Amino acid sequence: MPITTRTIRNDRRNSKASSLWTGFAAFLLSMPLYSTAFADPLPLFTARYTLSKAGIPLGENIRTLTKTTDGGYFYQSVTHATGLLAKLVKQEIVERSEWAYEGEGQNAQPRPLEYLSRRSGKSDKWIKQIFNWGKNTTTNITSSKSWYTPLRPKIQDKLSYQLAIMTDLQNGRKTLEYLIADSDKIKNYRFVILGEEQVKTAMGTLRTLKIRRTGDSRNTTVWCAVDFHYLPVVLEQHDDEDGRLKMQIESIQFGDQAPGGSGSGT
Repeated sequence: MPITTRTIRNDRRNSKASSLWTGFAAFLLSMPLYSTAFADPLPLFTARYTLSKAGIPLGENIRTLTKTTDGGYFYQSVTHATGLLAKLVKQEIVERSEWAYEGEGQNAQPRPLEYLSRRSGKSDKWIKQIFNWGKNTTTNITSSKSWYTPLRPKIQDKLSYQLAIMTDLQNGRKTLEYLIADSDKIKNYRFVILGEEQVKTAMGTLRTLKIRRTGDSRNTTVWCAVDFHYLPVVLEQHDDEDGRLKMQIESIQFGDQAPGGSGSGT
């Protein structure tokens, strides 16, 4: 097939679209989930978010929380492109975390059992982490290799830490600091509380608590709805490479209820 100006233009367009999608993959890992602080704090739910750059819709993120048959929890995040980008990028990002509570009441925190991250499409990349708390090791598995890393107390995976953040906010804690198992590394995530703000969303104008991650090159800021148990309703990231990316809540459905579009907002 001869190389034409159209071919070069399409290659550039696909490369740009792929770059945008890669930026969203990192963007999603900073998205906190919501929690409350009682003996069984997490109601089952499905939440839908839109992803955009400079006001242009690019994708959709769907998050679901279900309970497993053995009394644990299963949390999943699925992201795919929408609109024009969906024609250029045939990729889906899936993250899954199986976890159980450690501790009781206000001391309860999620403890990860297994984590999976997969990007499907032109190439399929995945990593699974199995947390063995009895032996204090994490087994890391990819399509080409496996290895072990030490398991430190109260460590989280890249989804369960988001639950821990919202649990701490619900309990009124001011220190938000978490150790994260990230492949063969252990990272330290710190957030500061910036105060309350009124935010307009598809669910109405909501009273939110604004938090920001410190020491983060992507400048991650999250607005959590106070009257919705600190549900994150807006998340923004911006850096020199990807520009400003935004995630906004569209609806949330608790258990068997119909999807919410207004809730306690106005």
